[in-house]
Amino acid sequence: MKPRIAFDLDETLGATITDSTSIIGFCLREGCIELLEKLQKKYYLVLWSVSNRSYVDKILSFGLKKYFRESYSWDDISSSWKNIREIDVKFLIDDNEYYKEIAQQYGLDSQYIIIPPFGSHEYIKTPMLWVKQIAEILLKS
Repeated sequence: MKPRIAFDLDETLGATITDSTSIIGFCLREGCIELLEKLQKKYYLVLWSVSNRSYVDKILSFGLKKYFRESYSWDDISSSWKNIREIDVKFLIDDNEYYKEIAQQYGLDSQYIIIPPFGSHEYIKTPMLWVKQIAEILLKS
């Protein structure tokens, strides 16, 4: 059985594309599909968002669903932080440092991989840094 890892959605995998009234797509980070394809050979991928279920399902319909056979939304788990023990994953990849700070109180911080938010100055300066950060931890031989 493959180890389970979770990804956050917004600003971690990318960002929504909207027109004036609705969501019309999802802009993935550079290198996202390639990374997910490599990771799914070694891990069972889970999506975990603090957004509501209808939003998560809509975003998954823009091409991400085939990578995440399991997903959790705020409607499924409404807690103050993403505790990896709640969904039985080995790692969480997120753009929010808050979760790692809380996890540190429980000795779990090494299992939280925090990457620069999509669109941030750091991301724009080095768009593939996030792939390197994740690969160094999760794709070592």
